[in-house]
Order: sequence, then structure tokens, then C-alpha cells
Amino acid sequence: MEGTSTYAISASWSIALKEGRLANADGTLDSAHGSAPALGGKAGTPNPEEILLSAVAACFVQTWAIFIEKLRLEIPEPFLDSVATMEKDPAGGFKVTSITLTPHVPKALLDARKADVDKTLSLAEKYCIVSKAVKASLALTVEAKAV
Repeated sequence: MEGTSTYAISASWSIALKEGRLANADGTLDSAHGSAPALGGKAGTPNPEEILLSAVAACFVQTWAIFIEKLRLEIPEPFLDSVATMEKDPAGGFKVTSITLTPHVPKALLDARKADVDKTLSLAEKYCIVSKAVKASLALTVEAKAV
């Protein structure tokens, strides 16, 4: 890939139902979303915090897999757990304050090739596009569109 790529998602929300939809143009993403129960929402649909965490986890595990393959580590199906922590924001409301990723590595492999495993994780952290965006100060522009 060279240059710039753009990605687009449409989001809607029903005030009456307290539920919305997310979709991309080609229909490969079409999902309900709701508010987190911790914020007064109802269970049963992914909330924005989980969707953010999903994006970080998916990007990281895919990026990690690239380096697992390059260093020829025996992890045929990379897997990780992820947790986001949300806290009150002193400026008002709430904010996600941390994300922890826990990649699973077979003990025998970790014992035998710890330096290589650590290298794959370091490279995945360095090159995962979504985690870099989350860690950095990201430019966010909001502009109303007349419809």
C-alpha cells in the first residue's frame, strides 16, 4: 500500500430504542450497538468501548501474526485476551484510561524462544495501526452535514 487509505463507517442511533447500527459501504460490517450497561445502557449489543477494544485487539493479533510467521514461531492460531479500563474523567464524563493485551504463548515456546516471542510482540506493538492511533494524540474533526 502506498499513500493514503480511507475507511468509512455509518452510524445511526434510535433515541426511542436506545440502540443503533454500524455499517460499512460493502455490507461486510453491519452490527447493532448500544450503550454500556455501566453507563445506563442495556446488555445484548456491543458498546462503543467494546468496539474500540475489538479494533485494537483485532489489529494487534493480525500484526503479531505477521511477525510470528516471519520469525517462524510455532503459533498456528495466535490468540489474545484484551481488557479496557474506563474511569471517570476529571474534565467530565468517562474515558478509557488503559487497554491491556495478553497474548497467549505456549509455555514450551516461551521457554525456548523468549527473545523471539518478545521481539514479535514488540514489533506488533510498533506496527499495529489501531493501537498506534489509540496511543497517539489523534486529530478528530466533527463537521455537520446538511441532508
